Amino acid sequence: MENSKIAVVTIGQAPRKDMEEDIQQLRQSGLHVHEFGVLDFLSPAEIAALSPSQEDTDVLVTLLTNGQQVKLSKQKLMPHIQQCLRDLHEFTWVLLMCTGDFTNKLTFKNLLLPDRMMTNLVKGLHTELALGLIGPEPEQQITVAEKWQKAHFDVSFSASSPYCFNAQDLLAKAQQLQYNGADLLILDCMGYSTHMKNMIKNKLNIPILVPREAVFTIVKAIC
Repeated sequence: MENSKIAVVTIGQAPRKDMEEDIQQLRQSGLHVHEFGVLDFLSPAEIAALSPSQEDTDVLVTLLTNGQQVKLSKQKLMPHIQQCLRDLHEFTWVLLMCTGDFTNKLTFKNLLLPDRMMTNLVKGLHTELALGLIGPEPEQQITVAEKWQKAHFDVSFSASSPYCFNAQDLLAKAQQLQYNGADLLILDCMGYSTHMKNMIKNKLNIPILVPREAVFTIVKAIC
């Protein structure tokens, strides 16, 4: 689509240096890409106030422009996400750079949700796959697993953060999931990169799906 304007929205702060190469590839394909961050105009104290409490069951993990990983309460963050998206109605597509479960919670017409895109993509591959899921933090296990269980998959979960990246730790977690019977490994966070996948894929016997890689390919295909 000629002159497509794409808003890439991180739940952290923009620009995302860890995604710079991938976003540049979108631009090189002819797309007009603009980056926005839900936390861009919040003070450190305001960001700290969004931290999850012990009662929070849905925890999101993202990155600040200073390279710091932060954990956020999805419930507390939702009003800020909604306000950010309301300001972007003039864009052809708005891509929310988070694989958290936002389906039926955010309903803007031009909104692309990685969680919805990925669950439907995997269902299109096969409906009886056993999924090995890796997310940034252990406390995300329940919500990440529930998202895929709602799509009728058998799942197992482990944690290894892309924001405090350790290739050996990621490989060890992936190998354990494979040993436990996973047919497909999903690095379930937009923070994981193709480079991270490539560092471990030759040491595994199951395929690896990276949401950032898949979602950006789809965006280029529809624009």
